[in-house]
Amino acid sequence: MPQPQKIHFLGIGGSGLSGIAQIAKSVGFEVTGCDLSLDSPYLDKVKSLNIPILSGHSSNHLKNIDLLAVSPAVFYQNSRHPELVGAQKAGILIKWQDFMGKYLHPGNTVIAIAGTHGKSTTTALTGLLLEAAGMDPMVEVGAIVPAWDNNIRIGFNHYFVSEADEFHDNFATYYPDILLITLVEYDHPEYFNSVDNMLVHYQNLINRLKPNGTVIYNADSPLVEKLKLPKNSIPYHLHEFQPQNFPLGIAGDHNRLNALAVINLSRLLKIPDSVLTKTLSGFHGLHRRMEFLGDKKGISVYDDYANHPSSFAATINAIKENHPDSRIWAVVEPHTFSRLRVLKDQLAESFKNADQIIISQIYPSREQDPGDFTGEDIAKAIPNARFIPEFDTIVTILKKETIYGDIILVMGSGNSYRLSRQILNSL
Repeated sequence: MPQPQKIHFLGIGGSGLSGIAQIAKSVGFEVTGCDLSLDSPYLDKVKSLNIPILSGHSSNHLKNIDLLAVSPAVFYQNSRHPELVGAQKAGILIKWQDFMGKYLHPGNTVIAIAGTHGKSTTTALTGLLLEAAGMDPMVEVGAIVPAWDNNIRIGFNHYFVSEADEFHDNFATYYPDILLITLVEYDHPEYFNSVDNMLVHYQNLINRLKPNGTVIYNADSPLVEKLKLPKNSIPYHLHEFQPQNFPLGIAGDHNRLNALAVINLSRLLKIPDSVLTKTLSGFHGLHRRMEFLGDKKGISVYDDYANHPSSFAATINAIKENHPDSRIWAVVEPHTFSRLRVLKDQLAESFKNADQIIISQIYPSREQDPGDFTGEDIAKAIPNARFIPEFDTIVTILKKETIYGDIILVMGSGNSYRLSRQILNSL
């Protein structure tokens, strides 16, 4: 197939698609998109580049295009979608991650960041570091970076920094020059049927490393040690972090590990320590990553994207580090049925530093309700947790039971961002 020129993005209002649409437009592709809702907060940046956006979905959108780029979620949500079916028949269907790997990465020095946890923060720190060093990188992140007010950065040097997502083998077309591997744990059981199956996909990514490429990896992650790494790989351990040398603007051991990945990358690229120090100390997190929304009546509300037992624990512990004398309310909207069914036994330990725990109904995302597993089952796995399915009821209870000095930490990657704001507004 010749180099495609006209790319149509199905669901362009999504975070990933909107970002890649902007990058594609900036490097010369002819870009259009469509979405059921034209009110997505991600669309303002797309519109600013004069990318045509169509309302709704129709097979007519396939006329005169070379590729239809989609999110892998669409395969779970509506496999008979008319645009999807039409594009499959025409042989022009592609995931946006594969479009990036096949048509945006080539010709660049690709720095990919993979792992179950820490990808977005580490990717953002990497992009900010290269930007501060005058290296003008192209960057794609899975969250909004406040410094850019966007989840991408347009750059025109030869560096391309990409978050490498393991779900659905989304990194299958990535050929990194440098690969950073953060904490690796079993996740996405709806796609990977075992830990070993998941590790095969990670190994394939490592095997696609370009000649003389380098892996920088979290040596405190046991599963990483099961992977066959190149001899020139660079390990790092939490105990190596020295805050007196590299002060970090965000709390938590998980963020110190993320910083260590970037410290080692900085040394590999021979970036001055003064630039590295300024980047780390000036970084205060991403949207929906332990994001402080505000406080009312002495009660503070944080919003976080956590959806895995380890990320619940890491976020709670970081909040505890910043607020050692406060009572912490952990409010969780579980994300997908399969994930926490498989990992249920890890939950009790995850919430040991939370004082009050509320579990809502499960956000199904791309899954169908199996009918035999609910948020109540999750709450029963956590000592002293309460199952309160509806957001409105949670808000009422928090308004009644919280007191001055309390911290409310809302976690989840579905609709919980709405709940956190609803809570703050109600106090």
